[in-house]
Amino acid sequence: MKSPNEDLENRAPVWEALGEFFLDNEPQLECVVRICAESPYSLQELDQILFSEVWPALSPNLASVAGEWAGWNREWLSQRVLEKHKTGTSSLWWLHPAKLFFCSDWFRVRQDIENRRSQRGLESGSAAR
Repeated sequence: MKSPNEDLENRAPVWEALGEFFLDNEPQLECVVRICAESPYSLQELDQILFSEVWPALSPNLASVAGEWAGWNREWLSQRVLEKHKTGTSSLWWLHPAKLFFCSDWFRVRQDIENRRSQRGLESGSAAR
């Protein structure tokens, strides 16, 4: 996977979609699923983007009393992610207590991404016959 600096065109919409998890309102999960499923990233790469790029940039909003709820400006979000990006991921990322709580939604979304991609593959395959 390319570094975030080299892949802004593909990364920015994914960052924005995954940023839904860090707003002070209910995330628009269908939108997150759609954008992530249409992205060029594998599920493992999406894990890495979420926990190595988006989490360090936006997780402070989860602890804020008056956190952001309206959405993230794409330009600001891109700058923030690039500033806070941590290279690589630890296989122990899920041990962080906040991430454990947070991950229940992500694992459901992740499954929906996989299902959507499988369905899209089936539709493409049947159209080719």
